[in-house]
Amino acid sequence: MSVQLADRTINRIAIIDDQADVRASYEFNVEDLGLESVPETGPLDSLVNMVAGMAAKSDAAICDYNLKVRDYSAFNGAELVAALYKTLFPALLCTKWHTASIDEMRPYRRYIPTLIDPSDLDPSTISSGLEVCIREFSGEFLPIRKPWRALIRVEDVRGTQGVPFVYVIIPSWNTQEVVRLPNDVFPPALIPSLKPGARIHARVNLGAENHEQLFFEEWEV
Repeated sequence: MSVQLADRTINRIAIIDDQADVRASYEFNVEDLGLESVPETGPLDSLVNMVAGMAAKSDAAICDYNLKVRDYSAFNGAELVAALYKTLFPALLCTKWHTASIDEMRPYRRYIPTLIDPSDLDPSTISSGLEVCIREFSGEFLPIRKPWRALIRVEDVRGTQGVPFVYVIIPSWNTQEVVRLPNDVFPPALIPSLKPGARIHARVNLGAENHEQLFFEEWEV
């Protein structure tokens, strides 16, 4: 059996999680859709090889965030989902670590259309989440994901142990909320100009409902 999501036919979904019992629970949801599950038992291959080989064995993926445990993977789920997205391969990030790991996820957030808490994963959220991803490939964005050119004002730059964070306000999104961005969100050429009071531009999803959903791309150097 297969399901049609936007312009894609989905038959097989890869399940990527370091815990066998979690993979099994996700498999039940995939099978409830009438689809074939393809569990990745690990240890995973390199990121490049995983991305290159994914389409040969599945049509979509559900991926945990915290993969760097039990020698399962050398990369986290955000890196994998983002890399798959860039090849137009639909994938969901299913994680309870979203809030705790927001700084680590931020550089990849543009390429992660859907974050799902494991408690919310079911056949409906799988199909709807994958469809959101597939539609973005053809430029159809939900309001919370559509990027717009925006002014960004630097409020402060701080860091501990040599790891700086840049605190910014995006006036066209929220004039009051300060958003913390890790240094690796910015292109290297822009970093010397990141000083309090600096004004820079990037494309931002101004429809985001909270700071965790915000992504930044196409910085103007």
